[in-house]
Amino acid sequence: MTQVPTHHKSRLTAGLVAGVIGLSALAAALVVIAGGLAFRYGAERAFERGRLDAQRYTSRLTTEFHRFDYLSNVLVEHPSVINVLTEADRQDYIDAANRYLESVSREAGTSTLYLLDKTGKAIATSNWKQPTSFFGVDFSYRPYFQNAMTKGEDRFYGIGTVSGTPGYFFAVALPRDKPTLGVGVVKVNLEDIDIYRSTSIKDIMIVDENGVVVLASRSDFKYRTMMPIPAETLAAIRAARQYDKSPLPPLEIATEDVFDGGSIVSLPQDGLGQGRSRFLAQEIRLEGSTWKIVVLSDLSEVVSQQRWTQLLTALFVATVGLFFLFLMQRRRTIKAQLAMKEFLARANIELESQVAQRTQALVEANQQLREAQEVLVHSAKLAAIGQLAAGITHELHQPVAAIRMLSENAGVLIRRSQSDVASDNLQAILDLTGRMNKIIDRLKQFSRKSTSELQAVSIVDSINNSRQILASKVQTTRVEIEFRRPDQQMVVLADPVRMEQIFINLISNAIDAAASVDRPAIEIVAWHDEDSIFVSVTDNGEGLSNDALAHLFEPFFTTKEAGAGLGLGLAISIGIVREFGGTLTASNLLRGGAEFVVRLPLLVRARKMIEA
Repeated sequence: MTQVPTHHKSRLTAGLVAGVIGLSALAAALVVIAGGLAFRYGAERAFERGRLDAQRYTSRLTTEFHRFDYLSNVLVEHPSVINVLTEADRQDYIDAANRYLESVSREAGTSTLYLLDKTGKAIATSNWKQPTSFFGVDFSYRPYFQNAMTKGEDRFYGIGTVSGTPGYFFAVALPRDKPTLGVGVVKVNLEDIDIYRSTSIKDIMIVDENGVVVLASRSDFKYRTMMPIPAETLAAIRAARQYDKSPLPPLEIATEDVFDGGSIVSLPQDGLGQGRSRFLAQEIRLEGSTWKIVVLSDLSEVVSQQRWTQLLTALFVATVGLFFLFLMQRRRTIKAQLAMKEFLARANIELESQVAQRTQALVEANQQLREAQEVLVHSAKLAAIGQLAAGITHELHQPVAAIRMLSENAGVLIRRSQSDVASDNLQAILDLTGRMNKIIDRLKQFSRKSTSELQAVSIVDSINNSRQILASKVQTTRVEIEFRRPDQQMVVLADPVRMEQIFINLISNAIDAAASVDRPAIEIVAWHDEDSIFVSVTDNGEGLSNDALAHLFEPFFTTKEAGAGLGLGLAISIGIVREFGGTLTASNLLRGGAEFVVRLPLLVRARKMIEA
């Protein structure tokens, strides 16, 4: 390989170092920019979600604050109110006003409804029956009384000095458009209003005109201030006993950044020495009020998105940088790669040629094995036919002798002009030849080579045909065969010749196994379930040894004496059954003897298996 000159290497190294430094600077800048954009985008989304939730709270509180405005008109027009304001020393007027205010408060759902005279003293109240009744209490120090007397009406939030419960007060001068006789006050308990968090809001606070949190989703925020209150304002609050004895500590909220419509703030975390939590803060004014809603949206998800964006950006820049470094390195090795590619191409062509040759050899070997298997199966069938030949010859001998005798008798009867009797003999001859023809046809069909095409085959017909072929062997061994089957047809997808070969092998083996007992018997039972057909062939012979069960379906394994069998029947049978999608199993019975069970799929299921 040609060596790179030293000065060229130096320039290449210097260029590589400069490229790495420039790439690092670019990556750092992109990470910062991507992080800023991700934070801004996430904050805008959080801001929008928080704004929508805050608007819902604003609408709800506004409705709550103004839903009792109509009560001022109710108080103005009722004579019980005017009477007690005019003559506050009459007990009957006081009682009537108390009962009226009680009924109105109960129907309207207010906390308390009461009347103050011009000095600020409560002269009638809806809670006149309760221990914390306002009757006779002086509320002249309350700003809502003072402003209502001078301005006509006022709204005020404060903690009740008598009941101890906070409320929102709506005061109106009575009567209107006439010399003022007193003030009607409606107190609404805001503690019943649920202030809860949402998926987009971490915390929410209702802040009054003094910067005091009057309602909050967190109880520890209540009656704390957004910022330190000036001494003059604090003195006025104490004089009005607005928050009773609450110390009004600040929330220690710190503003980190301000933008259009909101700001980034931080608050001390729960516990000591655990740092501060950052939030996205925004404020919305309540319509017709000096209060505002402050919403704190959690920034942890925004920060997480920012970090993930920065990480992905760094990975992207690193990937791009590595890609360019890879291209630079690739230029130095391009010739070697091309040479290796050419070598691999030649090797690949040679390998493909070898694979094609091996594949063709395997195909030819597989075809030879299949042909050898077919020859072996056919030879096994011919061997079985040879074993049956003696019995079938004996079975055909009797009809032939009978035909000869009936033919001679028919000739004599014809000569004697006894044509009716001769006709009966001829009919008997026809019946006997038909019986012989059926036996010979079954043997011819069984001896043929089977085709590879599968068709619908009746299990019952296959078993009956197999029994007919083995009829002479059954008669010779005097084996009793009982065939139990359901009434309906049981059809499988198979080759009829090979199907009969299965049952001929199983029944013939059962006959041989039962021949050694005094009363040989074979039972054939056929049944089916939703998917499969089952055929059980059992005998009452001596059964199978453990060694025989382990090697039963192996080629050339036999339990018969030498020369009595090739040991191929069960090996061929299990192969045929598997080709039809079924199974063949063997076991010993507790009562003695062996059982072979063939399971084959029903016709519909077998077709689905082939199509699949």
